[in-house]
Amino acid sequence: MASRTAFVYQDSLNIEDAFTYFKRLMRDAENRVAFSRALQKARKGLDVHMYVTDVDSLVIQYINRGGVKGFRFTGFELKNMNPHSALVNGKVKVNGKQYEGHRMFAMKAGIDFYYLVNLGREFLVWNVANTPVSFDWYGHGHARDYYAFVHLDDVIRVPAQELPETLRMLLWGR
Repeated sequence: MASRTAFVYQDSLNIEDAFTYFKRLMRDAENRVAFSRALQKARKGLDVHMYVTDVDSLVIQYINRGGVKGFRFTGFELKNMNPHSALVNGKVKVNGKQYEGHRMFAMKAGIDFYYLVNLGREFLVWNVANTPVSFDWYGHGHARDYYAFVHLDDVIRVPAQELPETLRMLLWGR
């Protein structure tokens, strides 16, 4: 297990787990930069202002403002995943508890909340509020966990180089 959870709950980690954790952290940072660049390309030429923040900050801002009130809030969850572990029986699987929280927030707040799963050459994109999902326990041993499963037929499959155009259409309809 090479996750943040391992650092919290295990008294000692071997060097391989530590390196795996930091590699994942670096891939996550790379994914965020690529996404931010795609958003900038998506809004190019449009008269729109945008502020990108962590989803936890989005929730706090929403609560502190007492709702949307003149602001357009859109949530994004970026996942950088290996296709072999992300895709199971024609479905994409993501962390179930996290997904439930994002979905609940999106529905209560009335905002769009998109999952973007980077599989390397393509992204899987969907809105949690209007995409059918099922939840179940899956895996064996330390990989057994609670997951959200979304059918691949219900997601947008986007070649990585076309992500800015897809975001532009989803966010601003242009």
